Amino acid sequence: MKHFSTTFKRLILVVLLFVWAGALMGQNGIRERINTIKNSDPFAISGTVGTALGLSYNSNYPACTPFSGSIYASLNLSFYSFQLPFSFYFANNTTSFDYPQLPTWHLGFMPTWRNWKFHIGSSSMHFSNYTYSGLTFLGAGVEYQGKLFRMGTFGGLLQRATRMKGYDDRTAIQQLADSLLGLNVPQSTLPQYRREAIGVKLGVGNTRNFIDISFLKAKDRIKTLPEEWRDTIPPQDNFAIGLSGRFAIGRWFAFTANLGASLHNPDLRDSIHIEGYQKYERYFNWLFTPGNSFRIRFAGDAAMNFMTKVFNGSLTYRFIQPDYVSLGAQNFNQNAHSLGTVLNFNMFKGRANLGLVGYVQRDNMDHKQMYTNQVATYSLNWHNSIGNLFNLGILYSGIKQDQFDGNFAVVDSLRINSIVHTISVSPTFTIEKANTHSIGLTGNFVQNKNLNKLNHNGMNIQTLTVGVVYGIDLTNIRLGINTGYDFSMSSSKFAHYNSHGLNFGLNYRIMQKEKLNWTINYNGFAAYNIQKDEGAKNDFSLSNSIGSSFSYKKHAASLYLSLSNFSDMERIGQRVHTSLDTRFTFSYSYTFAAKVIKKKTKEQRAAEKVERAAKKLEKQGL
Repeated sequence: MKHFSTTFKRLILVVLLFVWAGALMGQNGIRERINTIKNSDPFAISGTVGTALGLSYNSNYPACTPFSGSIYASLNLSFYSFQLPFSFYFANNTTSFDYPQLPTWHLGFMPTWRNWKFHIGSSSMHFSNYTYSGLTFLGAGVEYQGKLFRMGTFGGLLQRATRMKGYDDRTAIQQLADSLLGLNVPQSTLPQYRREAIGVKLGVGNTRNFIDISFLKAKDRIKTLPEEWRDTIPPQDNFAIGLSGRFAIGRWFAFTANLGASLHNPDLRDSIHIEGYQKYERYFNWLFTPGNSFRIRFAGDAAMNFMTKVFNGSLTYRFIQPDYVSLGAQNFNQNAHSLGTVLNFNMFKGRANLGLVGYVQRDNMDHKQMYTNQVATYSLNWHNSIGNLFNLGILYSGIKQDQFDGNFAVVDSLRINSIVHTISVSPTFTIEKANTHSIGLTGNFVQNKNLNKLNHNGMNIQTLTVGVVYGIDLTNIRLGINTGYDFSMSSSKFAHYNSHGLNFGLNYRIMQKEKLNWTINYNGFAAYNIQKDEGAKNDFSLSNSIGSSFSYKKHAASLYLSLSNFSDMERIGQRVHTSLDTRFTFSYSYTFAAKVIKKKTKEQRAAEKVERAAKKLEKQGL
């Protein structure tokens, strides 16, 4: 561990020297920042204050407090473009206050010089999908892209050591400093070790055609966590190697592939010593420390893409072995492999589009799970338009689930074997004359079918919904009207019902000017539900709401009132309880912005210079 820490510090020092030299040469980003500061106002204030009040009642929860209220305020102080945000929020006897935290550990610079890009402070890079990809590091790095050669390297911390409040031995001053730096974590979050990492990428090629090899070494420093937490949270060690490549032919074909191999020790406390080789351990333990539970895992993906004016498509394959871990990348969907394809056709000069998607995933690659699960999804999507007058959308999608033997044989009567079909059709007509009219038809069919003939659990469900909607925008009187009707028919082993629904909406723009807007809207819905099962009763569902919004310059207000009633009936897939629900809310906000000290123009500075010179001459008696 000591040898690794010394080597790590040396490598960090070398990377810092390269990065610092590059930063001195590549000052474009720094110059831009300086110009931004020079062109900003010395001092400005902006913010928002507001309040919201509400009353509500639900017959299912009569004991809940009906009244709610909140007051909030945000203030942002700007000094030469440096932002200091403050916020205050009070709601239902709960108060929160946020203040700016020192950004020392969050500052990052990425200066560039010719083919070099440098990373200083907080930054991120991408080497490979299975070694290091996008995680933020705190340290230094450099990237180079030449005509043939490309490289990248970084060194730093992938995560900082943190402690839990109330479970550490820091002094009050240390706790205050960590709080200002944002190093404290909530009570519900476990603390973490300091994770040191080094990454290297070497390759040949450019952004279109290349082959790269990458390495990542990441290790937790055990002594960075208090002893009382070390038995609960194991320190980890990881060495990962990746191979990535891309091959393209013109703009019509591209092949990409990524492979990864990872050596991962999930618990450094359980390290092993190879008999007879203890004296050599210090030479290779900096690279990887083996343990009783360490593992070697592999992952990879490949994709082919075809692109033309009227067609584009892709074929992808991916596999990830169980327990594949790279401390430099996000978590993976492990122990599974998948195959997918996407086809897209543009026809009739772009007026029509056909899309086909297919995807199959199967788990239990190591054959150690109780059962093996397979999911296949597929869809067809057609869209056609004739100018702005007519649009037609047709969608079909399917989901097929299967279950096979794993370590145990699946009982035939319990085996998962189901399929879900969904078909949607939605033509829309638009007529633009003195006013704009729109007519839409909708049709939707869903079938959830259990294909296991030995399983009679009532899984089969069918639902058919058809409807029509109409909308008109009466521009002359600033009124929008929309209305619609839909009919749904559902059936399962346990329930059969039909439903007729009507909806109606109004949107009236009382005032519509540059700085003054005032609107009022109403939305209503009513449904008659017909329960076909013996002994069941038919019922109504109602919902009504009215609202208004107002804005004038820096002021904004809104008002909302709703009344709904739903009956207690057995529905397919859920049970809807009888409830009367009423809500009333009012909100108001005021937004302000002021330049306390404005940036002076060249003319203003010249005039002030002349005025100062005149006053000086006047004092001298000239």
